[in-house]
Amino acid sequence: MNSIRKALAFAAAALMAAGMSAREEVKTENVDVRVAGDYLSVNADLVLDSMKLQSNHQVFITPVVTSDSVSVDFPSVLVSGRNMHLSYLRGVLKNFPEIKKHDIGREVERKNGKMQSVPYTARIPLEPWMKSKNVTLAFVYDSCGCGTQFGRRIGPSVPVFENPVPNMTARMLPAPAMMEVPIEKHEGRARIQFEVDRTELHVDPYKCRNGQRIDNRDQIAMIDDSVKYALTDPNVEIAEINICGYASPESPYLHNVELASGRSKALAEYLADRYSLPKGSVKYSSVPENWGEFREEVLVSNEISEEERKLLLELIDAPATTPEEYDHKEWMLKNDKRYSKLYKTKILPEWFPRLRATTFAIHTRLKPLDDQKLAEVIKTTPEKMSLNQMFRVANLYAPGSPEYNEVIQTALKYYPHNEIAIINAATAAVLDEDYETAKELLKRVDNSPEVYNLLGIIATAEERFDAAESYFRKAGTDDAERNLELLK
Repeated sequence: MNSIRKALAFAAAALMAAGMSAREEVKTENVDVRVAGDYLSVNADLVLDSMKLQSNHQVFITPVVTSDSVSVDFPSVLVSGRNMHLSYLRGVLKNFPEIKKHDIGREVERKNGKMQSVPYTARIPLEPWMKSKNVTLAFVYDSCGCGTQFGRRIGPSVPVFENPVPNMTARMLPAPAMMEVPIEKHEGRARIQFEVDRTELHVDPYKCRNGQRIDNRDQIAMIDDSVKYALTDPNVEIAEINICGYASPESPYLHNVELASGRSKALAEYLADRYSLPKGSVKYSSVPENWGEFREEVLVSNEISEEERKLLLELIDAPATTPEEYDHKEWMLKNDKRYSKLYKTKILPEWFPRLRATTFAIHTRLKPLDDQKLAEVIKTTPEKMSLNQMFRVANLYAPGSPEYNEVIQTALKYYPHNEIAIINAATAAVLDEDYETAKELLKRVDNSPEVYNLLGIIATAEERFDAAESYFRKAGTDDAERNLELLK
């Protein structure tokens, strides 16, 4: 017996020296701390694979739950070398002060050189202070039997009563794979001249058979300037050009149809060739007789009497749907004595030439760009980007980062009514713990699995746990199921 006591005394003195290396050789895995009724329970695996413990040595491994001012020990696991294990089994150690300082829940012999995992399960009564957010649990390694207050921690501390929100999952919705890039429209009006009864476009100065001189250089330059202005951004390309040619209400209607259409087509083909645009990207249409702008001339003219204005408006507004009806209105202008004098002196020589015009609309869009280039564009001209392109930029950054959130907010700004943009902005707010903003955003969209999942996370953060459970069950997604398990 004396020899055993001497061995134990020697072992106690040596425990401190052996403690550091042994402590680093013990690992905890699968640590699970939870409230179970009126108890706080701990389950874990103590992995001793790397521990080498001398025959006369022992160590105590104890879970300790701690707050700022109080701590409570769980029952300890006593890991013993060969001799100490035999002594423990014989009851020789039960009165040793080192043993009395610990509530031994289990004693195991370390099998040096072998893989060894010790399952740990214990519980203690749940006290009110243990529900505080700053309460943690840590496994403490005591190599000298001096008590847990002098021991060293194994692994990180684990929160005891933690709101699971930080571990919950809410994913951003992807934008639709195919989304039209926003189109910017630049409109203009030119007066392109054509030879009488001809549809050929003359870009250079031209003398007609009747002696008329045509010079379209200034009008073509006007279209050129509009195109150049539309393409001042190097990241922009022409998506489409729309040409509409207008003819004045003279000559037979069907002849005007042919002339207006042919002239619009000629200008459209010229522009497509000039700017090397794909076939079909320059579209044309025509208005055979420009009665609409004729009416505007009549309305604003201060060179006619009110009676003349009234008569002209009555004729212009008279219903006409067939070529014959349009031709009759033109005949009235030429031959009815109420209009004929004004027709010859003002309408035909002054007003009608102004009606022979061409309107053009240049539609531009962002060129196909890689994500890094789009990240530059969003800083300067985000209005040119599709929602899909904005989300591609967002994916360049870590979710929750300032850069990421800025892109998500930009997407919401330019697509304020898009459900995906709203839900993603709400998700970013939840990840940023801005729950009030998230709730306001979610009011703007219909309920969906993603919305229910976000509402569940918000309810959890606000400790409305019954509501959170209901929301997660309504969502039914994989994320919601996982969040529900965390909630439980």
